[in-house]
Amino acid sequence: MLQAIATNYYNYYKSFVQSGIIKLHEGAVSWIIPCKGEKGPAIAFRIRLNEENAETELKTLIQGIRKGEVPRLWILTPDASPDNIIELMEKNGFKNLSDNSSEPEPAMALHNQDFIPYREDSNWITCQKISTKEDFISWIDVVNTALHGWNMIDAEHYFSWVKSDNIKIYSAKINGITVSTCATIQNGNTASLEFVSTLEQYRRRKASALLCSCAINDLLKNGVEIVTLSACGESVYLYEGLGFKKYFNNIIMKYDC
Repeated sequence: MLQAIATNYYNYYKSFVQSGIIKLHEGAVSWIIPCKGEKGPAIAFRIRLNEENAETELKTLIQGIRKGEVPRLWILTPDASPDNIIELMEKNGFKNLSDNSSEPEPAMALHNQDFIPYREDSNWITCQKISTKEDFISWIDVVNTALHGWNMIDAEHYFSWVKSDNIKIYSAKINGITVSTCATIQNGNTASLEFVSTLEQYRRRKASALLCSCAINDLLKNGVEIVTLSACGESVYLYEGLGFKKYFNNIIMKYDC
């Protein structure tokens, strides 16, 4: 299960490369970072430094951070190496943002047999799979507002997601207004649930629960056996209500320049 979660994290980050303005670097540490003059997500993942010269490799990467070539933000999963990677990073100027955090970010997964579809009366909510640029623009607006808090992605560069075979984009509307979002990225018989967000003024109306349930149901119909995600805050209760279970907490490290 841990491997499935880590692999799906990788597929999620890699999806940003489809925009044409995000670069993917693969190596002992992999990362995505915007091309020069562009904006977007920047994060390092799949941390697998060599046991024998981990600190030397890390110091070289820190030089890249200082030059703006390597992201300052790193995510550690249980397969990160070496075993003392957190202590090593803290020793060399990284801050553990997850240490003593009041809101841990658990990695969660759902086996197909454990899925609990949302079945409460919700006739006032309309869910749809997005296919047009107009609807995608509305989806982007909600994601940037409710999830990221800044214009991290745009419809012009990321509309390729809508056309992708393995990525599905979903939105929920109340009274014709797009209020909630999610997306799925499938990889064989596993998939991840991403971009789950709801505009603040429409929260606690069950739009996300219904929308995620619809998206998961589509995945299971398409042969998916395991669905993974990264949660935070109150969203954990939403996912547990659908049958997801916690497997580990993500560790977020940030280099302090």
